[in-house]
Amino acid sequence: MLSVNGLGKTYPNGTVAVRDVTLTIGAGEIVSIVGGSGCGKSTLLRLLSGLDHPTVGTVEVDGTQIVGPHPAVGIVFQEPRLLPWLTVENNIGFGLAHLSRAERRDRVHTVLKRVGLSDYGSRWPRELSGGQSQRVAIARALVTRPSVLLLDEPFSALDAFTRVELQDHLLEIWEDTRPTLVLVTHDIEEAVALASRVVVMRPFPGRVAQISDVTLARPRDRLSHAFDDEKRAILSALDTTLAHAGTLRTRPAAAVPA
Repeated sequence: MLSVNGLGKTYPNGTVAVRDVTLTIGAGEIVSIVGGSGCGKSTLLRLLSGLDHPTVGTVEVDGTQIVGPHPAVGIVFQEPRLLPWLTVENNIGFGLAHLSRAERRDRVHTVLKRVGLSDYGSRWPRELSGGQSQRVAIARALVTRPSVLLLDEPFSALDAFTRVELQDHLLEIWEDTRPTLVLVTHDIEEAVALASRVVVMRPFPGRVAQISDVTLARPRDRLSHAFDDEKRAILSALDTTLAHAGTLRTRPAAAVPA
């Protein structure tokens, strides 16, 4: 279980990126986080991963406080960030130096199979397509066997067909071991297709505006009326937060006494 308690982040210049975020995400649950620019989605994900430190509040995974990068938490970024001088196999196994060579090889081969790239271990990153590179990034995050996997816009740089294909493949991988997934996305269709709950963030500062349950059965029919209804509900909540943000940005400053 992932527990977020009163989380806030203020930068040294005084910018409040995230304020008072409290969430409880159950083991094996998939949660999407959506919101307009400036709502702190990516900052929140970095706080959950331990890559950044909160000004206030805590993040816990199964009762363990996350204060830095932790093997219980994997993360996949928008760009694959593969090391070009290492093969696919060595990119995935880069963080497993503490294991024996045999165990490291077994783990790498297992995750390569799970992401559908069993025969790609000896290839170089330059030899991969965008979709294949992102599969390698997912494999690298899975190889430590995290109980929580964080994904920051992982498919946004891909074409529409590849994006849908990898979304479906991610669900197949998730079915194997049911890690907790937290996905940041701008794509409302992606959020509804993958998540059991959608967190809508409000900007300036970033905070939770609404949490919506997605009650559609899996596999989800993206062409159904029910799917469209779920999308419209999320879009409506998002429009409300953006309108509020616009009001805040255009509100005239208070007069300063002479």
